[in-house]
Amino acid sequence: MRDNILTEKDLNVEEKKVFGRIIDMWSLGSENDPYSESSVAEVIKYSKKDGLSEEQILKILKKLVEYKLIHMDDVNGKTYIKYNAEAIHIVKELQKTTYVNSRVKFIPPHH
Repeated sequence: MRDNILTEKDLNVEEKKVFGRIIDMWSLGSENDPYSESSVAEVIKYSKKDGLSEEQILKILKKLVEYKLIHMDDVNGKTYIKYNAEAIHIVKELQKTTYVNSRVKFIPPHH
């Protein structure tokens, strides 16, 4: 990985699949609550459709946190995956690929 800017090329295929699913979930959120659809449970559910096990998905989520692309917050007993500003380049790049399926483009909220 590069020292400064992490790009789509720095992620392996499984990481791109899971992060693509996260971006899909983010794009389904509302303006008032952009993370309403991005619970860990939802991301696991949809990532399994890509042939990944729950164990693999959880390991990848941990890596994405380590890469500082996402962070997780517990809200009312559910864990939601939230955007980190460091992810901007990868989000833009992945939205141009088949890893992101949503027709609605995710636009990161201001922090």
